[in-house]
Amino acid sequence: MYQAILPLIPEGASRINDFVSVFRGERIWTYFSYSQPVYKHDSGNRLAFYLTACQMIDAGLCRECEILTVFGVPKRTLDNWQEKYRKDGISAFFKPRPRKRKGRIFTPEVLERAQKLLDEGVSRGQIATELGASASALRKAISDGRLHERKRRSGTTKSERTVRDAEAAAGMGTACTRIDERFLAAMGRLSGAKSLFQSSLSVPRGGVLCALPAMLENGLLMGVDKHLGVNAIP
Repeated sequence: MYQAILPLIPEGASRINDFVSVFRGERIWTYFSYSQPVYKHDSGNRLAFYLTACQMIDAGLCRECEILTVFGVPKRTLDNWQEKYRKDGISAFFKPRPRKRKGRIFTPEVLERAQKLLDEGVSRGQIATELGASASALRKAISDGRLHERKRRSGTTKSERTVRDAEAAAGMGTACTRIDERFLAAMGRLSGAKSLFQSSLSVPRGGVLCALPAMLENGLLMGVDKHLGVNAIP
């Protein structure tokens, strides 16, 4: 006649099955077979956990589905560790990870070529494409000092100019800067204000503005006022 076995689970332990349980303390996890401790590892040691799980499954103390249910670990990860355990045993959990080779893409010759492109002002994206490297690899080479990026020309961005124009309103309207000159011109004390040129970035249609003087000088815009209106030409 089949003799039933009374399951013995220590107080505070989690039941894995009728014969195996685990007590998950803050520092140590202890595994019990009936009421006897059989395995133990640090609570934060993931490799030791997977080693213990593989050993218990291999010894027939529990099934894979029970480990997945109780601990909520990914099935693919547990399967991978079981395959390594069956192939190499315990040593599979203590093999040092191979170090990644550094600078495989940026050899001395490639670094020299990349530095030359940076000195010429070529953008990072264009350099990465030309060298067949990823943008992250190029960025890392710059950040760790293997490549040196020259400082870009200073100038205000469109966002910065928008904020400055809004703050300079002073009740006269958006972008109303140089208030003294505006006031004198309004009172008839000033016939005109001197043009000021500043370094700026992200100028909308900046290329068109640069081309207008040359087009006017060569007469390419003659008759535009007749077709587009008198305000077509500044």
